[in-house]
Amino acid sequence: MTDTPHTPATAEDGERPGHSVRILHTSDWQLGMKRWFLGDEAGPRYQEARLAVIERMFRLAADHDCAAVVVAGDVFDDNLVDDRTWRRGVDILRRSPVPVYLLPGNHDPYDPASIYHDPVFDDLRPTVEVLTDSVPRRVPGTAAPALEIVGAPLLSKYMSADPVAAALRSLRDDGTEAMMADRPVRILVGHGATDSHSSEDDPAVIDVENAAQACRDRVVDYVALGDTHSSTDLHPDGTVRYSGSPEPTAFREEDGGGEGRSGYALIVEVTPATDDPGAPAAVSVTEVEVGVWHFLALDAQINSDEDVTDWVDRLGDLPDPRTTVVKYSLTGTVDLATGARLDREIAACAPSFAALYPRERTMGLHVVPDDEELADARWPGAVGAAARVLSQRTAEGENAARDALRLLYRLSGAELTAGGN
Repeated sequence: MTDTPHTPATAEDGERPGHSVRILHTSDWQLGMKRWFLGDEAGPRYQEARLAVIERMFRLAADHDCAAVVVAGDVFDDNLVDDRTWRRGVDILRRSPVPVYLLPGNHDPYDPASIYHDPVFDDLRPTVEVLTDSVPRRVPGTAAPALEIVGAPLLSKYMSADPVAAALRSLRDDGTEAMMADRPVRILVGHGATDSHSSEDDPAVIDVENAAQACRDRVVDYVALGDTHSSTDLHPDGTVRYSGSPEPTAFREEDGGGEGRSGYALIVEVTPATDDPGAPAAVSVTEVEVGVWHFLALDAQINSDEDVTDWVDRLGDLPDPRTTVVKYSLTGTVDLATGARLDREIAACAPSFAALYPRERTMGLHVVPDDEELADARWPGAVGAAARVLSQRTAEGENAARDALRLLYRLSGAELTAGGN
């Protein structure tokens, strides 16, 4: 497989070889998805971004001379998507400049209640086809080579067998000879996990080696998968891939874990061997960054006023805060003045971001007043006694006491007499 930076197709160097075909592979749009941490201001902007990225991908497909766009499952977040999202999504699909093939996934399975039973999908043909079975569908306008799209749809939210393996068996059993000279390029579109999430064997897990072998045998030429929201190459042959979600849906951890590689679409070029129709086709894949949102999980050690400055500078260096969500985990120990400054700085930064909030489960920042702060004249009588009790409880690890002590310090104005930090 070859991953190269995105360069638009041009008459000089971007045109596909005469005996190849291109598709755009995407998945997991999950239109209608909501994220609680975005709030009333950023939430609607995020919803709109998940529609706008589809329009960008359609333009990308046209610019790269793609014969089709395949959406490998979870087009909608569920089969009861709200009317506004539904209508706007359908309007965008209707305007696609290239044929689009939608696969039902686990969020929008093709069951009796499926959204794909709506008559609007009949009206969208031939621009939009829903892959409700595993019958090969010839893409209009393709020849030398022709292109066929084969679906492995999910017929229920929870499958009891590998849907990709079932589709491949159907293709192997239909009598088609892989060696025939006019064999079309075939793209199999599937959705599901490739690893079990439990200690027990899961019969619905997609067998990647089986899928790759089917490409070597030219039963199909590329397997376009959805489900995992990070772009992932699943096999050394480069013929079985997750595209990932075109906009992030969860956080990228600093170690690269979590949803580390969302925000891409894949341009897939398939070139059959002209001298040996039965030989595996050459497949190259280009990741193209299409997303504009970023969900980041950040950690920092705060033990001094200088550490606060470094943390604030780090937040300030993040690009596009308006479309960036940060959940943060701070650890360390600071005095009240430093803690108060940290609170002020974070409060000043927060309005710039789509969301900026603490990761309470992993927060380990301890605010411990020094002797001078506790002895200050602004902590007289009952206030001083309360401060000492809260200080003791904070030292014992009580988060509520920590927050109360910091609030008491801010309200008392003690930071002024502690040096104005």
